[in-house]
Amino acid sequence: MKFHLKHTLGTTAFTKHAKFLFNDSAHLKLQTPKGWHHFEYVTSSNKAIHARLSFHIQRGEARTPVRAPFGSLEIYKKLTQRQIEDFLEQVTKQVVMLGVKKIFIRHHPDRYSEKLNVWQTCLVKAGFKQTNDITSIILVDDKSFESKIKISERQKLRKAVSLFTFEHADRTELKKIYSFIDSCRKERNQSLSMSLADLKKLFKTFPDQLFLFKVGTPATISAAAIVIRVSPKILYTFYYSHAKVYDRISPVVFLISGIYDFAKKNKIKMIDLGTSMVENKLSRSLLHFKKSIGGISDNKSTFTKMLS
Repeated sequence: MKFHLKHTLGTTAFTKHAKFLFNDSAHLKLQTPKGWHHFEYVTSSNKAIHARLSFHIQRGEARTPVRAPFGSLEIYKKLTQRQIEDFLEQVTKQVVMLGVKKIFIRHHPDRYSEKLNVWQTCLVKAGFKQTNDITSIILVDDKSFESKIKISERQKLRKAVSLFTFEHADRTELKKIYSFIDSCRKERNQSLSMSLADLKKLFKTFPDQLFLFKVGTPATISAAAIVIRVSPKILYTFYYSHAKVYDRISPVVFLISGIYDFAKKNKIKMIDLGTSMVENKLSRSLLHFKKSIGGISDNKSTFTKMLS
């Protein structure tokens, strides 16, 4: 089977929809409206797209993503390692012709796709430098959330259940929940990466793939989360937190429990709890907490290469 490289520009809709929300053409446009280059590995016979890699190119740097947790390659149909190597070689030659001096690729966590292993092997073989962040994923299966967590967290969960209620909130509460999470971050000398205005645009663009959850009483919120369905089988906990006044109870455990039940009901297989890296360093306390609530540690790789 023969392939050729198809190169297109802009953020118009793709012939084939992206597998992950952060690679969708509409999300790329939200990240930045200009500068996108799309490289597709297409069969010469029937023009079927087997793989796609979208780069934002500016000031001699090709990046995927620009403003998102991950970007990187998507493979739609089976490819051999040699074919993936050929695709990478052709893309690299093309971006060099566009004046690129550095390539930056951030993958999603390894567990998202078995096919990534071959892609990573190809990148290393091609001279890319690999660095790993540590992320945590809860696998959603027939087991209850309570059976997956440590005894100490079960006690907190039961206490929170007796004090609060869990609710799948309406999108009209976005501003309220965003403000609550922002205040929780400020209590910990942290900040949110996305403004409320940008988050509203994201909700407007993907109304069926963003969810709001909260734990509390009719009068107050004790914990809340903004969650993105990045694929039919994966939830990404974009933002979540609880107020420091409730540290001893840790209502965020009850919050994740409710999200786990929501995932089971909707046939979702993974809940990505996000990275445990803080300022490019592993936060052992954050990683310990995620393990204690059933999170399995996973690698989230970034690849960089300087081009001559």
